[in-house]
Amino acid sequence: MKNVAVIGAGIVGLCTSFFLQKNGFKVTLIDQNMPGSGTSYGHACTFADYACVPINSPSILKEVPSMLLKNDGPLAIDFIYLLKNLPWSYQFLKNCKKEKVEHIAQSLSKLLSHSRYYYDEIFNEIDVENYINNNEALYLYSSKKEYEYSKSTNDLRIKNNVKVKDLSKEEIKEIEPNIADVYYRGHLFEGTRYTTNPMKISSKIFDKFIEKGGSFIKNKVISIGKKENSIELSLEDKKTNFDKIILSTGAWTKELALKIGDKFPLDTEKGYHVLFSNTEKLISRPIGWSQSGFYIIQIEEGIRSAGTVEIAGLNSKFNNKRVNMIEKQTRKLLPNLNEIKSTWVGYRPTLPDSLPVIDRSKSDERIFYAFGHQHIGWTTAAVTGKIIQYLIDEKKPNFDISSFRASRFN
Repeated sequence: MKNVAVIGAGIVGLCTSFFLQKNGFKVTLIDQNMPGSGTSYGHACTFADYACVPINSPSILKEVPSMLLKNDGPLAIDFIYLLKNLPWSYQFLKNCKKEKVEHIAQSLSKLLSHSRYYYDEIFNEIDVENYINNNEALYLYSSKKEYEYSKSTNDLRIKNNVKVKDLSKEEIKEIEPNIADVYYRGHLFEGTRYTTNPMKISSKIFDKFIEKGGSFIKNKVISIGKKENSIELSLEDKKTNFDKIILSTGAWTKELALKIGDKFPLDTEKGYHVLFSNTEKLISRPIGWSQSGFYIIQIEEGIRSAGTVEIAGLNSKFNNKRVNMIEKQTRKLLPNLNEIKSTWVGYRPTLPDSLPVIDRSKSDERIFYAFGHQHIGWTTAAVTGKIIQYLIDEKKPNFDISSFRASRFN
């Protein structure tokens, strides 16, 4: 039996561990934090299989100045940080050409179209029925201008087989009567679902993994050594050897990959959430707000508003302006909200082409990568884990994964 380590116990690492264990591997999961407690916890809770359109856009240079001038906009940038990372910015802009964006959307669509199937393979073995809701996600536009501007984005979604239903103001009022009259129209992403407790789902997958004989080491990986017959991991207090390892370490993968000999242009987008203490039901589905780029979701803990993008790096401080903006805009949509219960920030792993890396290492065929999922890590975790299982078994998935190869940044 092959002895495998999965480094990183977010939702991608958990799903990867689940599938490898199910396929007969002896799996050890390693993370300095408890499983599912990082970025996999604080997101917008949607299984966003409609999210095939990248943040790369042919009109990005026109959009960014107006976004930055808006205090309530979806984007915040630390320009000093950006200037220090001009190579990443240059690669990002290269991927904003129309043909590149269409290729990225098509590649993400292939991944997303399999996401539900492989999650259900996991959910068939664990009881998550109480934490999944099938009410479809709704996206609201604050003005006619924003609604019309979204046409090219939704056309690209529809081109990639996403079912988008246009809703009038009156139709929206029928399904979400508690939303204030501050929107123009909306789109419903048909067939989507969401979770009311992402941490509970992560815990359920982890518990099943342990129940079936998996191991968990709560420790930090300091270095990775390549030996003739094994991969040696140096932890804070010991060394341990494995036949193969998988890095599903999200925004922290860059430094570990350098220790192996692989270089990736990985950066991070900070996302925030604000949790309001309301327990009474005010909304029945995830509701996106175009003006500020976040979703509002009714979950078990209360009402969570989660999203936006801040480019400032892993070591930047918590930005209270982002949280204040989210609170203000959420109260604009839901005037009857209670006090804030908590706030949170997470770090999305972001590559300049908005595509993840799901592949073998360029430096050692015993090492595999599963990172860089940006805004869709929660949605694509299960299909990513299944792809890693196929790669370790030296089998081909039933769809093209060449866009996610590690060598594309050479």
